Amino acid sequence: MQAKEKDSDKRINERLNLSLQISLPGQNGKTINVSASGVYFEVITNDIDLFAPGTTLPIQITAFTTTPGIEERKIKLYGQGCVVRNSIEYVTGRGSRLCVALEFKDTLKILPDEI
Repeated sequence: MQAKEKDSDKRINERLNLSLQISLPGQNGKTINVSASGVYFEVITNDIDLFAPGTTLPIQITAFTTTPGIEERKIKLYGQGCVVRNSIEYVTGRGSRLCVALEFKDTLKILPDEI
């Protein structure tokens, strides 16, 4: 267990505990935390194999910008990531609640959300 604690001290990017909508192929979920290099999120799914370690997934995260003096805007961050690990938290009547760690392949792109 000490190795995990030691590894977490070496994180390059700060994690922000944010609950944002995340969209994946045929799935929607919520982020648990986000950093510049990856995202940890939860999803309820019947297809656990879709989130197997090593799998590359396209993702889209919906967020809001807040700048003093400017109206809040919805933006979409999109790109691809590679599944690093996953864990089943519990099983519901709708599927398994799965927590997934995803490392971004490249810097996410930003797209303003057109209303």
